[in-house]
Amino acid sequence: MKLNTLKLGIIGGGQLGMFLAKSAKNINIEAHVYSNTKDAPAKKYASKMYYGPFEDSKKLINFSKKVDVITYEFENVSVESLKKINKTKNIFPPINALSISQNREFEKKFFIKNKISHAKSFFLNKKKDLDDIKNKIRFPVILKTSRFGYDGKGQFIANSFYELKKYWKDLNFIPCIIEKKIKLKKELSVVCVRDQNKKIFCYPTFRNIHKNHILFETYSPSGINNKLEKKLINISKKIIKKLNYIGVLTIEFFVDNNNKIYTNELAPRVHNSGHITLDNSDINQFDQHIRAVCGLNLIDTVNLNKGLMRNLIGRDIKLIAKIAKEKRYKSYSKVKRYSYNKQEVKDGRKMGHLNFIKS
Repeated sequence: MKLNTLKLGIIGGGQLGMFLAKSAKNINIEAHVYSNTKDAPAKKYASKMYYGPFEDSKKLINFSKKVDVITYEFENVSVESLKKINKTKNIFPPINALSISQNREFEKKFFIKNKISHAKSFFLNKKKDLDDIKNKIRFPVILKTSRFGYDGKGQFIANSFYELKKYWKDLNFIPCIIEKKIKLKKELSVVCVRDQNKKIFCYPTFRNIHKNHILFETYSPSGINNKLEKKLINISKKIIKKLNYIGVLTIEFFVDNNNKIYTNELAPRVHNSGHITLDNSDINQFDQHIRAVCGLNLIDTVNLNKGLMRNLIGRDIKLIAKIAKEKRYKSYSKVKRYSYNKQEVKDGRKMGHLNFIKS
């Protein structure tokens, strides 16, 4: 198959789909995007748009017939629908990795099986589970829904058994995990990628700052010491190999005051914390993902400048000029502005971002 005739199907038309479509277009790969909304940011670069619910197996199967290979920009895609598509089309990242990352219980059990350091966890599936583990819990803990949690959604800090029971009852006893609350020193992420020839590339770690459970700023590189950096990269490589993964995988880590590492969660996709690579690296995360899923070799040497990514949340999108001139960013010599062209401004919605670079 000639490269300039390859058609890549992207499920999801948000900002991640938009940047993926742009990267595909840059190397003459057609990006066909399936979106559940007409105002999808990915329209800007897509070769063709398709619309329908993400749960509609029939529409997704019809979409798959128009393309050569499929990827996705977010986790909450129907695994059952993808399994039907996978009978005739390659899907990257692989469905098993998506299935694990969609469910916090599956994710923790993957960590346990592969001896990957993480916060101590308990699983709640039946009402009696809570009574069975009552004497094993050390408060405070975080109650997290097993499914559909992101940007702090479905998370509750419990300081007593009474609070824990109340929160779970309020959730109508849906499957959850209980996780030890860690005294955080740093939140870090590693964006790594593996191609179809099993070559792995990892960006240097990113340091992340959250506000109201939403990513606020990312610093690149993270500034941690070499010993800790090496440990995080090695854990990331171990995980991506164990998953037999193709494409970009983002791994979020917590580090406590004793420099103990806790693997927090997996994101089987390009990631918000990797947006800084659009401007501080000569090959960004979206380019690497497209290369990996489309059967091209990775670029394995990257020049990296110091950079900082600032998310524009809600009404921040109306204040870009003001934010760009804040004192805290004066040491950076360049700023690049990104708007996702979303029509409706909502509190907590990611509307764009700013990349600050030290040249």
